[in-house]
Amino acid sequence: MGLKVVLPCLLVCYLFLYYNGVEGYRKLSKEEDLEIEKELKRLNKPAVKTIKTKYGDIYDCVDFYKQPAFDHPLLKNHNFHPQMMPTSPPRRVSPEKEVPKPDYKQVKLGLEGGGCPMGTVPIRRTTKDDLITAKLYSEMHASKINPLTDEEPGKHFAVSRTTENIDYDGVGAMLSVWNLPAKAPQYTSGRVKIKNGAESLEAGWTVNPGLYGGDTRTRMYIYTNAGQAHCFNTQCGYIQASTDIPVDMVVEPVSTYGQRPYYITLSIYQDTINLNWYLKYDDNRTVIGWWPSRIFTNLGSTATGAEWGGEVFSPPNVPSPAMGSGHRLKLDTNYDAFCAQANIVVNNTIIKPPANLRQFADSFNFDITNRRDVGGDPGYLILYGGVSGATGN
Repeated sequence: MGLKVVLPCLLVCYLFLYYNGVEGYRKLSKEEDLEIEKELKRLNKPAVKTIKTKYGDIYDCVDFYKQPAFDHPLLKNHNFHPQMMPTSPPRRVSPEKEVPKPDYKQVKLGLEGGGCPMGTVPIRRTTKDDLITAKLYSEMHASKINPLTDEEPGKHFAVSRTTENIDYDGVGAMLSVWNLPAKAPQYTSGRVKIKNGAESLEAGWTVNPGLYGGDTRTRMYIYTNAGQAHCFNTQCGYIQASTDIPVDMVVEPVSTYGQRPYYITLSIYQDTINLNWYLKYDDNRTVIGWWPSRIFTNLGSTATGAEWGGEVFSPPNVPSPAMGSGHRLKLDTNYDAFCAQANIVVNNTIIKPPANLRQFADSFNFDITNRRDVGGDPGYLILYGGVSGATGN
């Protein structure tokens, strides 16, 4: 029995235990345990250096060429290297003019001590429990177990989506970051998303205690949905390049309701020459890593839609966590979660989204408002959020 067969069975049992208020797993069979141990050996590579953060996370500085991405069957023969940079980065309409920064507070991301040595990348060390829950959460998050329908039980959204039938080369925004209560297997997130058909990429912040061994801190995250592979963070084809910004690191400080908010700036865009998708931080200044085009079917050529907003998950019929700032919208960025300076990339040019974005919220608990281009520093502004307690099938 392969891991693909084992994990759906574990998913059912795992969620059953949570529905009944028990945090734990059923006992694994010997065969299942061997599969998990084999996967752990594959993921936890020999470390050149180990970094333990003040939050207790352990990051192994792994040789660039030995990171988990290169276990992907479609990446066995490649010519990627640690200093690889985009060949055609997107340009702004007025590249000579620096985009003004709003009166918000930017979260500075980076591991202590400057991160990993050159030629290595930080990969969070995976425990057995981490691996099981990561696989389970990836299954829950995947489109095939996919707003609130029998196909996507327990998930709720408040998002703005593009509607124009054009090719999109990227998406980005300044995301205010928050920390809301969530109890495993619940999560609450704010993110940007790029998609084509069933394939998609996400980047943002999340509170997801089940994915991180009960840790309720706010973390950066990415999600990859490519072909038959779907996972959080670094386990299915995403190539880490930054030596000091891992994609699952703790994001602190976070915003406080009614005060000047904290934010991170994230973007996902496609190199129009090599067709790889790049993850960038801090207004496109820092490449964190990339997704090779060869791992995709639809997204290997282009994207057909972009999205900004929030998402929460709770088991069916269990009241959901709150979203965004955890309050109803006040139309004020000191109180509401936001995607400010929202942008898309079209014809390799960074532009503001069109005014006719579609607003979608699948529960009265959550709101999404497209303020459009408000001018000044916030630029194109999308506000989202809401209170806890949404339920569904």
